[in-house]
Amino acid sequence: MKSETEHEQWLRRLDATGRAQARYLWILLLACLFFFSLRQSEASSQQISVPVLDLKLNAAAVLASGGTIIAFIVVASFGAISAWSRALQQYGGDDWRQIAERLDIHPNALDLAIYSRPESSKAFARIGYFVYPLYLTVALVESVWLQWWLWNSAALGKIFFSIAWLLIWSRAVFLLVQVWLQRISRLKASFHAG
Repeated sequence: MKSETEHEQWLRRLDATGRAQARYLWILLLACLFFFSLRQSEASSQQISVPVLDLKLNAAAVLASGGTIIAFIVVASFGAISAWSRALQQYGGDDWRQIAERLDIHPNALDLAIYSRPESSKAFARIGYFVYPLYLTVALVESVWLQWWLWNSAALGKIFFSIAWLLIWSRAVFLLVQVWLQRISRLKASFHAG
C-alpha cells in the first residue's frame, strides 16, 4: 500500500512527464520540418541567423547535425513516453489502464488526433494504435536521409556527427522496434479476443 505522499508524488510525475512528452513530440515535428527545408535548399551557400544572439551559422554545418539531433529527440520522446507510462502504472496500480485517460491532463496533438471514444469503431482504434510508432519511424527515416547527405558531403564535423548519429540512432531504432513488436502483438491479441 502506497502512502498518500508517494501517491501524490506519482501524480505530479504523471503531470510532468505528460508535459514533457507533448513538448518533445512538437519539437520533433519542428526539427524535422526545419531540417527537411534546410536539406531542400542550397545549404552550402547559406547562413542561418539566430535572432536575439545576432549569430550567423553556416547552413551546411547546421545540416550536418540534423540526423543526430532528430535521432536524439526521438530517444528523448521515447524516454518521456516510458516515464509517463511508468508513473501511470505506479499511480494506478492494477487499474492503470482504466484510469489512463482520466489522468492524461496534457494530451498531445497525436493523442487528440487519434482519440476515439470507447463506443467508437474498433477498426479506427486499432489503426490509431500505430500512430506513435509511425510518427517516430518517419522521423528516423528523415534522420537516415540527412545522414546520407552528410556521408556524401564535405561538411564540418562529418566524423563526429556520424559516430554520434550511429550511437543515438541505434538506440532509437532498438526502442522503436520494441514498440512496433509490442503493438503488433497486442493487435493480434485483440483480434483473437473479439
